[in-house]
Amino acid sequence: MINPSAHYVNERQSDLRAVKEGWYAMDEHGKLLFGPFFNRESCLTRISQTLNWTTSFKSRRPDKVRFRA
Repeated sequence: MINPSAHYVNERQSDLRAVKEGWYAMDEHGKLLFGPFFNRESCLTRISQTLNWTTSFKSRRPDKVRFRA
């Protein structure tokens, strides 16, 4: 499972990554998942919404899918 965290990309990092300066959701491997956001709170809100949606989706998905021929 992906555990994103809020990460601030400053001007120098934004030049290196070719992205805009701001707050991003970043996974444990350093990959930017989504953003930029103007502030940390907005970024954390989006992360929370995404995790809630993912959890909700997984709970509705059957463990085994049966196909009928």
